[in-house]
Amino acid sequence: MKNIVFPDFNLVTQQKIANILSTLDRKIALNQQINQKLEAMAKQLYDYWFVQFDFPDENGKPYKSSGGEMVWCEVWKRDVPKGWRTANLAELIELKTGKEDANFSSENGQYPFFTCSEQVSKCAQYAFDERTILLAGNGSFSVKKFQGKFNAYQRTYLITPFDEKLYMPIYFVVKDSIRNFISGSRGSIIKFITKGDIENLKITIPLNGNLGFAKILLVFFEKQQLLDSETQKLTQLRDVLLPMLMNGQIFVE
Repeated sequence: MKNIVFPDFNLVTQQKIANILSTLDRKIALNQQINQKLEAMAKQLYDYWFVQFDFPDENGKPYKSSGGEMVWCEVWKRDVPKGWRTANLAELIELKTGKEDANFSSENGQYPFFTCSEQVSKCAQYAFDERTILLAGNGSFSVKKFQGKFNAYQRTYLITPFDEKLYMPIYFVVKDSIRNFISGSRGSIIKFITKGDIENLKITIPLNGNLGFAKILLVFFEKQQLLDSETQKLTQLRDVLLPMLMNGQIFVE
C-alpha cells in the first residue's frame, strides 16, 4: 500500500467524480427496482390466470369470476376450467443439463456461466444460444430466466418449453415448486433435484392450446432482458471508470 500513489484531487474534482459514479449507481439500482416490479406483476398475472383461473374469456372477462364452467380435477383435488388439462412438464419441455465443471468459469469471460450458485459467473466460450429457464440442481437451487449465448455447469438444468407461450407459466411453476422442495415439503431437506423431479411437475393448460393471452407474460420477460442488458453494461462501465478516475488516468472537467 505504501507504493500506491493517489492523485491529490481538489474538492470540486472529488465532487464531480462522486457525481459520475453516483449517477451510474442510481441508474443500476433503478433498473433493478423496475425489474423486481416487472417480476411481481408477471407473477400476479400468472397466479390470476393459471392458479385462480381468471384468465380472459372470449369476452375479455375473468373466466372463473364470470361464471365460466369448471370441472373437478382429481390431480389438484379442485375445480379447473372445462376444456383444460393437467400435464406433466415432461411432455411440454426439452430438458437438458450443462456439461462444464466449476473450473470452466473465467473472470474475464464474455458469456454468462450458470452454476449452482445464486451469482452468475463468466466464461470464455458458449455452448447454448436460446431462451431457457435455468435451475441449479443443487446448492442455491436458484431459478433464472435467460435468452442469448451462455454456458452452464453440469448440474444446472436447462428447461425449454416447446411452446414459447408457456415460457413464463412454466418458469413460475418451477420457481414455486422448488420453493416447496427446499422448504422440506417432501419430509426432509433435499440435497439435489433430479430430472424426474422436474419432469413430474404439473401445470394446467387449455386442451386446444389456445394460450394467446399468455403471450402478454413474454412482454414482461423481454423488458426484463433489456433492463438486465443495460444494467450489465452500466456495471461494466462503472467498474472500468472507477480505477481510471481514482488513479488519474482520465480527468473530469
